[in-house]
Amino acid sequence: MCFPGRDRDGTSALEFGLLAPVFLLLFLGILEFGRALWTQSSLQHAVEAAARYAAINYPTCASVSQTKSYAAGEVFGQSIASSTFSLNCNACGTQVSASLPFSFIVPGLIPYSITLSAQSCHPV
Repeated sequence: MCFPGRDRDGTSALEFGLLAPVFLLLFLGILEFGRALWTQSSLQHAVEAAARYAAINYPTCASVSQTKSYAAGEVFGQSIASSTFSLNCNACGTQVSASLPFSFIVPGLIPYSITLSAQSCHPV
């Protein structure tokens, strides 16, 4: 309903100005948490593959550095230092674990970092 004397020019711009930040915040939040879940999944894959690699090739935990390098190479699409990974031989077999500090790309959206961790144990 249009009232005489009321101008409706600019209402679309006003609505866009009010809703665009909300949609942008939602979109960036989805991207950030998706990237965190992808990194966690990739880290879990790397420790599982490295635990299997170490159990098959070095059942006495003889080569820690080669296992760490193998784990770092198994991370999907990211460059993670081999020092992130640790190898331990205990009762469950060959255990590889990793702990990675994860920072979000948009620090104003989520102003803190989290630590992603993964571990896997493969029987010898």
